[in-house]
Amino acid sequence: MSLTEQFVIGVDGGGSKTAVSILNQHGKILGRGRSGSANYHNVGISQAKANLWTAMEAAATEAGVTVLDATAVTWSLAGVDRPEERQLFEQMAADMLPNIAVHVENDAVSALVGGLGHRKGIVLIAGTGMIAYGENKAGEKARAGGWGPFFDCGSAYDLVQSSLRFCTRHYDERNRSSAKLTAALLAAVGLEKATDLLSWVYADKRHVADVAELAPIVLDAAEKGDIVGLDVVTRGADGLATAVTAVARQLGYTGAFPLVMSGSLLTKSDFYRATVTQAVQTALPQAQPCLSQTDATVGAGLIALESEGIAIQSFVDEETACTERRPGSQAEVAVSPKTIWTSERRNVLTRDLDSHFTETLIGLMHIQDKQAVFSLTPVLPAIAAVVDAVAVRMQSGGRLIYVGAGTSGRLGILDASECPPTFNSDPAQVIGIIAGGMEAVSRSIEGAEDDEAAGANALHQIELQPQDSVVGIAASGRTPYVLGALRAAQMCGALTIAVTCNLPAPIAQAAQHVIAPLVGPELLTGSTRLKAGTAQKLVLNMLSTAVMIRLGKTYGNLMVDVQPTNEKLKARARHIVAAACDIDLDSANTALKISGGDVKVAIVTTLSNLAPSEAQARLVESDGVVGKAIILKG
Repeated sequence: MSLTEQFVIGVDGGGSKTAVSILNQHGKILGRGRSGSANYHNVGISQAKANLWTAMEAAATEAGVTVLDATAVTWSLAGVDRPEERQLFEQMAADMLPNIAVHVENDAVSALVGGLGHRKGIVLIAGTGMIAYGENKAGEKARAGGWGPFFDCGSAYDLVQSSLRFCTRHYDERNRSSAKLTAALLAAVGLEKATDLLSWVYADKRHVADVAELAPIVLDAAEKGDIVGLDVVTRGADGLATAVTAVARQLGYTGAFPLVMSGSLLTKSDFYRATVTQAVQTALPQAQPCLSQTDATVGAGLIALESEGIAIQSFVDEETACTERRPGSQAEVAVSPKTIWTSERRNVLTRDLDSHFTETLIGLMHIQDKQAVFSLTPVLPAIAAVVDAVAVRMQSGGRLIYVGAGTSGRLGILDASECPPTFNSDPAQVIGIIAGGMEAVSRSIEGAEDDEAAGANALHQIELQPQDSVVGIAASGRTPYVLGALRAAQMCGALTIAVTCNLPAPIAQAAQHVIAPLVGPELLTGSTRLKAGTAQKLVLNMLSTAVMIRLGKTYGNLMVDVQPTNEKLKARARHIVAAACDIDLDSANTALKISGGDVKVAIVTTLSNLAPSEAQARLVESDGVVGKAIILKG
């Protein structure tokens, strides 16, 4: 066969269909074919084999060639991840296509190559299933997701499954929140009532694809403002963004990189693609999303050509997004201007906010608030590290100092002011400083946050010491007042911590520790008192509470540093001692009396069977920590 007659076959076998393209040596498509799923986890090995052959034969017929005359073939298949799965299909290929070089890859590889024309970037596939896959210049590979319908988040199957769970739960609760979505899903499968779902879902021949194909109904409901649909779609988008983030971190992508958006959910739904893009760029503002330049079957064909020594053509710059539109391509840039910080961007889910019914409006706020809570999950290790570092300094007489402007400053003052009544701490131990002074707590002081020197001066006024810990709080991450305070703290040798909801951020660069719950665009554009404020409040709750626990202010979950100075606090002290020692209130009262009203001494006296003086000595030796004093040997 002459060179001009050579051709290769590219196969993309997904959870719902198998698609094939036949390419000549120049990458031109000669024919296409389609059939059912080639994912043997969904349809079984025999049916997967039959579907592969049917699709290849259809493409060959259209191209006017014979399948067995192919020079090389790439099978890019969903569900082929483990060595034993790859061997299974390699053996199948040897039986079906003898004497032909067949390369078996995961379907994400061909989607990446088809999307970019090269391998350096990340592809996110969301169709029946989902997977994020990428490679870097060093040839390193990484993936996340692709675990199958039971585990994956953000796939078509997941969106429908989550929606059906809401529907059935709301049916039990007689909750009408999901009534419209329930009706739409039931109508799509020819059912009349929610109870009929049981027999439909668990029917013997019910395939994953049957459930997944209902996803457009969920997306349509969400786009029209259905709260249950919006909740499901938001969670799905966040799940896909988490997968992309995992791959980017494994590959060390810190600068701009192309992100191919692939799979039917992302290519056919502008709404879902925009929601996922927002979620991805909240965590990875350097990501440059785009639609594929070609489909995955062509990507598989290009891989086959590459195996024959024919270089594949790069469609997209390796470090930017799809900036070139090729004739007939689906290329699309989907990135906000880099000058706009994440917290200042418009939220794609709330652009029609003023036109919603009040219940929908409140539901949207609730969905956004949940995102604020979930944003703390990735930063919990950072919070724990800060707690331990601050506690060590405070044990040596250091202070915890919050510095912020506007909402951030008010939150710092609120947290500081709550420590004395909660933990009986010295009011000078935890301090809140706000740009513009205490007057700024109740009203805005224009321009105060822009004065970097004032932030530094505020710390000088309280005679900052090296053993102190300074927490700079700024949702934007760039407030000059906070930046000035952190720089002054650095020069003094104090511990510096930045709490921000944007990265990268100047205050993060000026701090030893960074806590960055990335909440994304606000319900109201730029109103960081909402999600960002909620996340910051949660962070400060954790910091002050955990530090006080480390300083021995609690025994178990009991606040044992209470000082019984009035009748209410005396009663609280009795209940604390009774609960800690598992004794009645009269016995607790007696223990307090012989301990001079000191709750800690009363507990150690009772549980260690010591005289109050001995209990006091143990507490001194254990730095006031009740638990340590109890187990201390005399």
